[in-house]
Formats: sequence, C-alpha cells, structure tokens
Amino acid sequence: MTKTSLAILAGVLTLAAAVPAHAQTGPYSFYSLAPCRVIDTRGTPGPTGGPFLSANATRSFPVLGACGLPADAKAVTFNITITGPTDLGDLRVYPFGVTEPLASVINWVTSDFAVANGAIVPVTAGTNNITVKCDMPAGSSGHVHLVVDVTGYFK
Repeated sequence: MTKTSLAILAGVLTLAAAVPAHAQTGPYSFYSLAPCRVIDTRGTPGPTGGPFLSANATRSFPVLGACGLPADAKAVTFNITITGPTDLGDLRVYPFGVTEPLASVINWVTSDFAVANGAIVPVTAGTNNITVKCDMPAGSSGHVHLVVDVTGYFK
C-alpha cells in the first residue's frame, strides 16, 4: 500500500506522489490498492451484481468494506467500465444520499462495445456508499452493464 498526499490549493487539486505518512501536508492521504472488482452487473443478481442498469434508473451500491476499502474512507478511486449498451447514454456516479451531479463520469454511443474511465468519487458511510444514475434518451427501454474496479482510496 503506497501513501500519497492530496492538497487543494486555490481551487487546484495537487497530488504529490509517495509522500511519507509522517510528512502529510494535505487534509487526506491517498492509499493505492491492487485493482479489485467491487461491482459487476453481468454477474449473479445481488447488491453488487446483476441485473444490468436500466435506462433512466438509479441504483446504489455498497463498496466500503470490500477489496480492502476501510469503512472510514472519504473518497474512492475507481475504474468505471460500461459494456453491452443497447442505447446511447451516460452514467453519473456520486455519493449516496446527495443530489445527483450535472456532470457524468462516462459517456457512450450504442455502437460502443465497452468504454472505461477513471473517477474519484466521495463516499458516504452506511449500507449504500455510491449511487449510479443511468441516463439514456427519454422513453428508452435500453440498458447497459456496469463493471467497477477499485484502485485506491482517500482517508
């Protein structure tokens, strides 16, 4: 596990790699993890498995406590992948229990087989830690599969 310091100066995010724990200068420290799958909607139905994400639906997922993520993490770094979309769309990924953001984390068109993007998402303590909103055109009956790997966390 590598520890890195995070600081926000004048609205700019600064990440200083490999800062020793005793020299932390920012409010949070980053801890890297070996990539580990925390969500896969292609799998067996369950809290972090199937079914797929339906058009214009919202679903929350528990992630803290899985893959080495501590219950007191403040934000998590993810590799977010969609696969098998049946309509164009985007995903918004945000902390459970807060207003959904205007910005999406990942966008795709119907002809995409799979699309991936990295994201840092704040998390909330409790049963569900992140929420995913699947945006597709109004009236769409489309769906998409979601695969999420964790790569680290801030604490």
